[in-house]
Amino acid sequence: MEPQTTGNKRSVLLVEDNETYRKAVRLAMEVAGFTILEAENGKRGLELIKMQTPAIVLCDIHMPEMDGLALLSEVKKDPALSTVPIIMLTNIQEEIEHSVKAGADEAILKSSLTPHQVVDVCLKHLSETPQTSETSPPVSS
Repeated sequence: MEPQTTGNKRSVLLVEDNETYRKAVRLAMEVAGFTILEAENGKRGLELIKMQTPAIVLCDIHMPEMDGLALLSEVKKDPALSTVPIIMLTNIQEEIEHSVKAGADEAILKSSLTPHQVVDVCLKHLSETPQTSETSPPVSS
């Protein structure tokens, strides 16, 4: 089966088992105009990547069923998916360098960034101008 792209250069797959963190990042991404796909574990995340190739993937490292590093490995060895930027999420400083060596485009400490700063990291990897965290959503009149 050929992967389908979402057709949206602002589509993000968020693979995260912590529902509270997932919700916070999803809300920030939606405010910034991103289309969000969500998975609660690496196995489901890999299925979604193959079905609807997102523009970028945010992936936690420690998850049930398949951890983030296993997902990263599977994606990077698939020629149809290997160019999708993957940003690993962790709360363990030592995992940042390991994740990048394993093929991640970047690894960030979840606890050191607000959800809006996570949006800025995604924008950087999508070659767009980052918005500041003070940016307000447009107001409809």
